[in-house]
Amino acid sequence: MVPIHYRFNSEISQEEKIKLRAYLDGKIAKWEKFFKHSEFPPRVNIEVEFLPKKKRYRVEMQLETSLGRIIGACEKQNMQEGADEVLEDIRCQFHRQKDKLLTLRRRAGMSIKKLFRVHKSARFRLPGWLRDRLGRRKK
Repeated sequence: MVPIHYRFNSEISQEEKIKLRAYLDGKIAKWEKFFKHSEFPPRVNIEVEFLPKKKRYRVEMQLETSLGRIIGACEKQNMQEGADEVLEDIRCQFHRQKDKLLTLRRRAGMSIKKLFRVHKSARFRLPGWLRDRLGRRKK
């Protein structure tokens, strides 16, 4: 279970808090499959506040994982709409980070496989295995 820490503004009613908690618990529980084999357990911090001058809800969410800290925030008329937008933003950022790591691993594997050439006027001797390999190609 992903631990979720909520922080609400005092102007939000208890009934709205319970509804939002139930809604977000269901949504975030689906993310557990990404962190099954993770050494660093993820943490979620959610902050909701009501802005009386704008008559809007500000929803901010932080997801701390082994990939780093991912932050999303928005202002909407409804708390559920704001939560949906923030969840979508964080999901996109998470997948971007994950794809970035996979690409870096793949590129590192490719660069190790590449052959390198040593100029014949180089000041050091070639290793035996490389000397044999270059000698075989010439023949």
